[in-house]
Order: sequence, then structure tokens, then C-alpha cells
Amino acid sequence: HISQQRGFGTDEGTGSRPGILDVPSDDSEEELSWNSSDDEDDEDSDEEDQELRLTEEARIQQEQEADELYR
Repeated sequence: HISQQRGFGTDEGTGSRPGILDVPSDDSEEELSWNSSDDEDDEDSDEEDQELRLTEEARIQQEQEADELYR
């Protein structure tokens, strides 16, 4: 007598792997929403990125100047 695990009946497991149902995934919509953005958001993001770069450059400049003072 061979016992079957629950959920592995003859009507189930019709997917590409035995015992596992194929569940259609809706990745396309998620991918589109993740990749798409409004132009206004891009402009805001670009401005923020530029400010962050300038801040980082200023910090690096200050560190270099401080290093020169202590040489």
C-alpha cells in the first residue's frame, strides 16, 4: 500500500512539474509599473541625484583639504 501525500491526487499536478500546478504569474503588469514613471518624477529624481552628487563631491573635497592640513 502506497500512501499519497495530500494534494497530489490524479486531477492535480497538471503543471510542468509533477504535483505542482502551473499558476500563471502576472509579472508583466508589475514589471511595467516598476519600469514606468512620470516625467515629472524623473525630473525631481534627477534634481535630487544631482544634489546628492554635489553634496558627496563637497564632502570629498573637505576630506582632501583636511588631509592636506595634517600632512
